Amino acid sequence: MHDLINSGRITLRMLRYFHQVAVSGHFGRAAEELHISKSPMSIQIKELEGALGLSLFHRDSRNVSLTATGRALKLECEQVFNALDNAITNTQRQGRAENSTLSIGIVSSAFLDGFANLLSDFKAKHPDCSLNFTELAPNQQKEALHGGVVDLGICRYVDTLNEPTLNSRVLVKENLTLAVPNTHPLKDRRLVALAELKDEEIAVLDRTISNSTPFLVSKCKEHGFYPKMTFEVQEPSTLLALVASGQAIALVSDCFRSQKSKNVRFIRLKEEIPADLCAIYKKNYQTPILNKFLQFIEFDYKPQVGET
Repeated sequence: MHDLINSGRITLRMLRYFHQVAVSGHFGRAAEELHISKSPMSIQIKELEGALGLSLFHRDSRNVSLTATGRALKLECEQVFNALDNAITNTQRQGRAENSTLSIGIVSSAFLDGFANLLSDFKAKHPDCSLNFTELAPNQQKEALHGGVVDLGICRYVDTLNEPTLNSRVLVKENLTLAVPNTHPLKDRRLVALAELKDEEIAVLDRTISNSTPFLVSKCKEHGFYPKMTFEVQEPSTLLALVASGQAIALVSDCFRSQKSKNVRFIRLKEEIPADLCAIYKKNYQTPILNKFLQFIEFDYKPQVGET
């Protein structure tokens, strides 16, 4: 049978015609139900019998009845048609899900910026849309975007730079702020210049997961020194833990001011070093829900300003 189908000698149309006659028990009624004329249907069924080398019907002048082989084929056809219908239904369901689900790669600090409020507003405007989240470091987000694993990335400004294949949109405008232990000599200052940190031990993010550390190094060099990077960690929360334990200072985005700690003081930098929360996505990549989200950002949402 497999070779007969591959060669085109047996087609789905032949099986459909055969099955309708088998159900109706009459060529004329079957033709009417299929909205075709009787003659081409009869020819197709004859060709099916010829390809199989078997008789599927007992025929007389008034009615037809199935042979034993015909009854067996009728059952097989019903299984095949059900499988096809299920496959098509599942494919359509999957397609609808893909068109209404936005997959987002996100840095862990995004929700400190009120990103949840943005998502809530988007869902209120588009209740038919679903959002899936995966916590990914910035460099992992870029790989996932290019691999089609996520539709959108949420990261910091520095990780949008020098990415010719990606577009970006600002969601929350922020700057870097200084975090020091509550025992540090600078703890009572309201403003600190970057150059004052040249002798400090600084905790930074692992440069393999984000561009934030090379960016910070370049800013320090612009102000005449190379930073003493004592710790290199995976998570921004670990930076604050090191600060709280008195082992280092750190430069973090303004949103971390909301993480109140008796052991950490936050101090504004004299220099405005951007740490905006941004959305990134592939150029020339479009899905219906991604377009809805981007239009929402463009027309219905005004970028917020983080704490300063």
